[in-house]
Amino acid sequence: MRAAYVIGLIALLCPAVVSTRTTAAPGASATADRPAPRRGGDITRDQYIERAKEAAARRFDRMDTDHDGILTAAERRAYREAHSRRHRAAAGPAAAKMSQ
Repeated sequence: MRAAYVIGLIALLCPAVVSTRTTAAPGASATADRPAPRRGGDITRDQYIERAKEAAARRFDRMDTDHDGILTAAERRAYREAHSRRHRAAAGPAAAKMSQ
């Protein structure tokens, strides 16, 4: 009787253990088809690179003040000076509050 009880208990617990291990392996094609979450979670290499490209394009557009498609040394320098942490810290706490 005791053996039947133990076997029944094991049979009940086994499906729970098996169902927790049904996630796809890292790099599987199933992860490439789903969209990446906004914050946190897994992300594929291609999704990471795409996001970096989009962020770089937005930053380029902000830096290119005359919108001619070319970043001059002066445009890059002006952007760095306006957005550097050292510049804000040197300007004092009032400037830091204004930038937020």
